[in-house]
Amino acid sequence: MAVDDVDMVKTPLIIILLSMLSFSALADDTLNVPKDKWADYEHKPKRAALFSLFPGAGQIYNEIGYRRIPKKKHRAWWKVPIIYGGLGACGYYYYQNLSQSLRFKEEILYRRENPGLFLYSDLVIYSNESALINGTGNYLGFDQLAKRRDIFLFASIAIYGLNIIEAYVDGHFVTFDVSQDLSFSWSPVMLDRYTPGVNFQLNFN
Repeated sequence: MAVDDVDMVKTPLIIILLSMLSFSALADDTLNVPKDKWADYEHKPKRAALFSLFPGAGQIYNEIGYRRIPKKKHRAWWKVPIIYGGLGACGYYYYQNLSQSLRFKEEILYRRENPGLFLYSDLVIYSNESALINGTGNYLGFDQLAKRRDIFLFASIAIYGLNIIEAYVDGHFVTFDVSQDLSFSWSPVMLDRYTPGVNFQLNFN
């Protein structure tokens, strides 16, 4: 075989070999393209509600979900201090009114059993049982303290319940996404032969 013939055989082989190597490298590059780690992430709102049985835990769970999904701007962590602030304030005033109402009750019962005597020196300003129950001047009585106690108790329960509901509702928005490419348009239209109207159209793309 002549040298020229050998060169003619080698050239196509080299071209084919280089083509195969290039295709292999391209295939490897394609297969190794990093996949979005959280593309298939599934956030469970019911789990957020369950976690919220411990106040704020559901919001933390939602916060973790938001941070796992790229380009999610909404955050849930800031709701936790509000929840604990509300529960703490309601709990504090509930305890204050409860303790005061119990003192008034003890004072009322003590005066009934011991006419003319006082159990607590700071309650001497209440001259009789009616004043202890209904209050006198700028001073609260047992009835007002008991009402305030009940109000703060119900407020604590309401905040606790809203904490669970909010975590469940917000849990649906963790993986919910609406494109920013929205369009709104309107145009005149004839509803029938003699009735003009306006047509509104909102497009989600």
